[in-house]
Amino acid sequence: MRARATFGAAAAVLAALVSAAGGATAAYARPARSPNTFDGTCKLSGELAFEQPLGNLPRAITFTDEAAGTCTGALNGVPVQDAPVVNHVRGSATASCLAGRSLSHDTLVFPRGIAIHLISDATFGLTQGVSHTTGAVSGDSLVHVNFLPYTDRSTLAACQADALRSARYDLVARTITPLTG
Repeated sequence: MRARATFGAAAAVLAALVSAAGGATAAYARPARSPNTFDGTCKLSGELAFEQPLGNLPRAITFTDEAAGTCTGALNGVPVQDAPVVNHVRGSATASCLAGRSLSHDTLVFPRGIAIHLISDATFGLTQGVSHTTGAVSGDSLVHVNFLPYTDRSTLAACQADALRSARYDLVARTITPLTG
C-alpha cells in the first residue's frame, strides 16, 4: 500500500525529476549568449503538486513541481562542484498511486540566473521512477526518482481515498551527453 501512494506521486515527480536530472550551476560560470549547457550529476529533493488528486485508478492529471539541490560537473564549460540549483516543472501525466507516465517542461536554474530548459519523459511504478530528459536544444540525461523515504500512512490513506494532492521525492540525474537548452 505504501508503494501505491508513493507511485502516484512518483509519476508526477518523475517528470519533474527527469527535468531536474539535467541541471547544475556554478558561481563562476557566465550565462551563455547561446543556450546554456551542463554536463554532470545532480541531486535534488522536491515535491510534486497534483492539480487533480491521485487515487488507485489511472487518470489524466497536470502537476507542478519545484525541486532544489546541487549539481557537479561543467556548466558552460566551467567546472562546478555542488552548485546550488532549483528546478521548476510543469507537466501532465496519466497516473495513479500505483503507476504512471508523465511529460514535463522544466527549467533548471543555477546561480546568477543561468537556466537550462529541459523536456522530461518519466515512468513510475509504486515508489520508484525513471526519466529520460533532453535539453531543449540537445543532450540527454537519465534520472532516478525515489518516493519511498517520504511514503507514510497518511500518503497511503490519501491514495485510498482518491485524495493524494502532493508527493515528496529525492532524485539523482546523470547526463549521457551534455544538456543544452
